[in-house]
Amino acid sequence: MKATACYAMALALLAIAGYASADPRSDYYQRAATRDTDAFHALDVNHDGVVEQSEIVGDNDFGPRFSDMDRNHDGVVTEAELALYIQEHYGIAMASADKASMVTQHIADAAADGRG
Repeated sequence: MKATACYAMALALLAIAGYASADPRSDYYQRAATRDTDAFHALDVNHDGVVEQSEIVGDNDFGPRFSDMDRNHDGVVTEAELALYIQEHYGIAMASADKASMVTQHIADAAADGRG
C-alpha cells in the first residue's frame, strides 16, 4: 500500500513539474510579444502607425527582424504585419491579427491583379 502511495505521489509531482516547465515558455512568448509591440510604438517616431526602414537605423533588436515582419516588402511594417509576425513566431494572437489577415489578403489580391 505504501508503494502505491509513493508511486501516486511521484506521478503527481512529475505532472506538476511538467506543467511548471511549460509555463515559463508561454511567459517568455508573452514578454517577447509585448517587447516587440512596445518597440514598434517607440520606433514609430512620427506616430503614423507604421515603422519605416529609416526609423530603425541603429536598432539592434527590431531592426534585424524588420524584413521578416515586412510581409509585402514595401519598406514599412504596419501594426497588422507586426500582429501576423507575433502570431507566427510566438503563437499569440494580437488584437489586430484579424485585421492583419484581411490586410495580407488585400495585398495578395493586389499583387495577383498586378496592382501591387
